[in-house]
Amino acid sequence: MFDEDLIRKWLDEGTINHTQADKMQTDLVQYKQEHRSKKQIIAFSTIGAILIGIGTILFVASNWERIGNNIKVFLLIGSTVGIHYTGYRLKYETQKYPRLGSALVLLSALLFGASFFLIAQIYNVNANNSTLVLIWILGVFPLVYGYRSASIAGLCSLLFYLWIGLLYMEKTDLSELVTIWDLYLISGIAVYFIGTLHGLAEKVRYAEKTFKFMGLQAVLLALFIHTFKLGEYEVEKIIPVIYAISGILFLAVLLRKPLRTGPGSFQADMSISILALLMAGVTLTTIYIPGSEKTYMIFFNIIFLGLLTLLLYAGYSTEDLGVINTTMFWFVLLIFARYFDFFWKLLPRSLFFMLGGLVLLVISVVLERKRREFKARFSGGKR
Repeated sequence: MFDEDLIRKWLDEGTINHTQADKMQTDLVQYKQEHRSKKQIIAFSTIGAILIGIGTILFVASNWERIGNNIKVFLLIGSTVGIHYTGYRLKYETQKYPRLGSALVLLSALLFGASFFLIAQIYNVNANNSTLVLIWILGVFPLVYGYRSASIAGLCSLLFYLWIGLLYMEKTDLSELVTIWDLYLISGIAVYFIGTLHGLAEKVRYAEKTFKFMGLQAVLLALFIHTFKLGEYEVEKIIPVIYAISGILFLAVLLRKPLRTGPGSFQADMSISILALLMAGVTLTTIYIPGSEKTYMIFFNIIFLGLLTLLLYAGYSTEDLGVINTTMFWFVLLIFARYFDFFWKLLPRSLFFMLGGLVLLVISVVLERKRREFKARFSGGKR
C-alpha cells in the first residue's frame, strides 16, 4: 500500500500530476479511516460475543442446582445453535453485518466446547478428559473451512495444545518416552507445518498466517524452556526420528513452495525446518553420547539464539513486521532470563534491579528504533 511519502516522491519525479496526487491522498485517507473502523468493529464484536458467551455460561452455572438436567441441556444446546445460526445469517444471508456474524460464529465454537463439558458434568463424565477436548476440536475444525475463519483456526490450535497437555498427564507412559517440552516443540512444528501446507493452496491460504503464528509461538516457548536447567535430558530413540521426519517433510514442501507461490515466507519456514533437523541431531546425540545438564543448557541457548537470528533475518527480508515483533519479544525475554541467571547471586539486590532496569530501557530504545526503521523501509519511508 502506498503512503503520503510515496505520493510526494511520484509527484517530484513527475510520475503523477497535482490533481492525481490530491485524488490519491484523499483515497488514502478514506482507506485508512475505513481500515481503522473495520478493526474497531472486529474488536468490539469479538469482545461483545465473548462476554455474551461468558454470561450465558455463568447464568447456567449460578442456577445449576435449581435447573433440571433436561432444561440445562436444552439451554446449552439451544444457545449454541441459536448463536451459530444468527452468525450465519448476519454473515451470509443478510450480509449486513459480516464481522458481527464472524464474531458470533466464533462464539458458537467456544460455546460448543463449554456446553460439551457442562453436559458431560451433568451426566457424571470426567470433565478433565483429553477425549472431550479432541471432540471439541473435531467439532469446530470444519468451521475453519466452512466459514473461511482464521480466528477459529487459532482456536483449534489452542485446543490442540490443551489436548496435548491433558493427554500427557493422562498417559503416564508418555513421560518415559518424551518430555512435555519436547512434545510441545514437536506439536508447534506440526502446527507450523500445517500452516505451510495451507500456503500452497489459494483457497485455504487465509488460514496460513494463523497456523504459522500459533505454531511459532509454541516452538519458541518450548525451546525457551529448554534454555533453562531442567535436570537430566533424556529421550527415547523414536524422538529423533520424529524430528528428522518433520525436517525432511518441511524441506520436501519448501522445495516446491517458491516455485508455486513465490518466495514469501520461505526463509522463516526454512528456519523451522533447520530447527527440526537440529533437534533430530541433538536428541540422537543425547541417546548415544549423553552430556551434562549445563552442556545442554548452553547448547539450547545457542539454538534458540540462532533461531531468533534466522527469524529476524527472514522477517526483514520478507518485510514481515509480525515476525520481527515476535522475534524481538523473545530476544528481550531471553536476555532478561539470562540476566537473572548470571547476576542474581553476584550483585546486591538494589544494584541488580537498577542495572537490570537500565539494561531493559536501553534494549527497548534500540529495539523500538530498529522496529521503526524496518517499518519505515517497508512502507516506503513513513514512520
